[in-house]
Amino acid sequence: MLRKTLIGLGLGMSALVGVSCNSVITSGEGTCPPEQTNCDPQNPGGMTPTEMTTGVGPGGGGGGGGTVPFDPKGDGSIGVSVDPNGNIILDPTAGTSTQSSVIWVANSGDGTVSKIDTRTRKQLARYKTLPGTVNSDPSRTTVSLGGDVAVANRSWTNGADGNNGSVIKIAGDKGNCVDRNGNGRIDTYEGEATTIPAPFNTWTNGQPSPDECVLWLTMTNTNSAGTVMMTRPRAAGWDGEITDTSLSQYLYVGLFDTSEVLRLDGATGRIVKRINVAPTQPYGLALDKNGNVWVMGRESNTGTLAKIEVKNPTQPDLVKRYTPAAGCNYGITVDPRGLVYHAFNSCLARFDPVAEKYEYLTVPGSNQLRGLGIDNKYNLWVADSNVGVHHVDVSALPPATGTSMVHRQSIATAGTNAGVGIDFDNKTWVVSYNGNSSHAYQINPGAQAGQATLEFTYNSANTGALNNSYMYSDMTGYQLRNASRAGTFRTTFQGCPNGNTTWTNLNYSVSAPRGTKVSIRYRGAATTAELTNSPWTTASGTSPVPISVTVPMGQTPRYLQVEVTMTSVDASLTPVLSGLSAGYTCMQIIG
Repeated sequence: MLRKTLIGLGLGMSALVGVSCNSVITSGEGTCPPEQTNCDPQNPGGMTPTEMTTGVGPGGGGGGGGTVPFDPKGDGSIGVSVDPNGNIILDPTAGTSTQSSVIWVANSGDGTVSKIDTRTRKQLARYKTLPGTVNSDPSRTTVSLGGDVAVANRSWTNGADGNNGSVIKIAGDKGNCVDRNGNGRIDTYEGEATTIPAPFNTWTNGQPSPDECVLWLTMTNTNSAGTVMMTRPRAAGWDGEITDTSLSQYLYVGLFDTSEVLRLDGATGRIVKRINVAPTQPYGLALDKNGNVWVMGRESNTGTLAKIEVKNPTQPDLVKRYTPAAGCNYGITVDPRGLVYHAFNSCLARFDPVAEKYEYLTVPGSNQLRGLGIDNKYNLWVADSNVGVHHVDVSALPPATGTSMVHRQSIATAGTNAGVGIDFDNKTWVVSYNGNSSHAYQINPGAQAGQATLEFTYNSANTGALNNSYMYSDMTGYQLRNASRAGTFRTTFQGCPNGNTTWTNLNYSVSAPRGTKVSIRYRGAATTAELTNSPWTTASGTSPVPISVTVPMGQTPRYLQVEVTMTSVDASLTPVLSGLSAGYTCMQIIG
């Protein structure tokens, strides 16, 4: 059973802080324990607990904080730093030290997706991506700001039924999973097996997935008239929009055969809108810092680059198209400046949306360029089908003529190399497909340009089998965070060491200039290890706010984790978090 416990935050801390309980309830006559200072000796059992506050940050947040400085690297904080006054601000160049770093690799050959820890290099879980027995042919994975993944089922090759184009959403951690059968636990498969065990591998048509971490399935197998057909979802990407209730509000899915981009509600999977981008036939897409959707089309050898200027979901979206050089249209990504990159054959293109101008680089030693990824230091990595991966320095802005992009290094990898992802240690992953001999390569970028090395190979020979892993897209979520200029500060509060903790309110001091946004959420658990299994709750409204967490029956949320996510469309602007604190009371049963 689960129970809800009211909790409260005042204005926080960035490190665990131990405190002693401040009230006692006895089971009969007794005397006050000597360490208690607020106990009435005449009525030791009739106490009203005194609220205490623990806080971090110079601002205190109105909750008595300010005693502990912010730690911009603590608890998996990413993309933030402290300013000269000790406040948390956005800093896209800042890395992360403890955040779980996961890559989602589609197994197109068997209709599953593997969740792999990029640090331990072990498979954490594996999920079936479509009901029934027909292969779903998944080939795109994309991760939201909240860490959840969407998997687009191409449903074309590998024995798939062409009329089963679809997309599923899977929770990034168990705290976002749903106890659909009400048995008080999350039923999900976690492990390294390459064959998903029953019952999680038996998904009945028309029913929710037996794995309670698969949150929804949306069929995308019709045209605008509702006719079932082959649509081939070959592009997918989350937006960087944060609201009071979501981190990444919408998912965009490109349908190759209908020349459409679907806007899906990220929470429910409902198709909100169909956007006609004809003649562009979507093959890949990425979103920029303004929320615009960039679509790479492969309807011809030249194809088109389409830009969807996102409007209110109920209003028309403006579609613009640009024509690149021939034979340069395959993978696509966007950097924090809003510059768009795509490649194919030996051609790497960079498009400046402001000047509406292209520049090109012929990558030395390349053969067939495909997926791309870019890190926060403007190192671009592009997979090459028959060579491996190339490193190109794109830190310099586009010049008036020619190109400022510089090839630095090529690294050989086996198989047919297709997708590229950057993990949260700034290491590059290249995914190659070759049946059951598919690989995922991890590359250490090195301290300086040209010093990158092949560090690890994930395949059946050492860690786990991948099955025809044909994929492109943002398989770690790094690209979305990088392009949307999103940063996250996370901290864990500690309550009573020897009693029942009741958190009472949340206080925060935040300023968000126009063009920036902030979202705050929290979760509680009896231990720090159990926090990742606890659901998030959004804190909204004017500080202070009362909030609640859900914990298993018989437990108390001694630990409270708070996450503050920030975004900005302008590199010169940042939200500022100056204080965060937690208010709480303690009850201890003795006697």
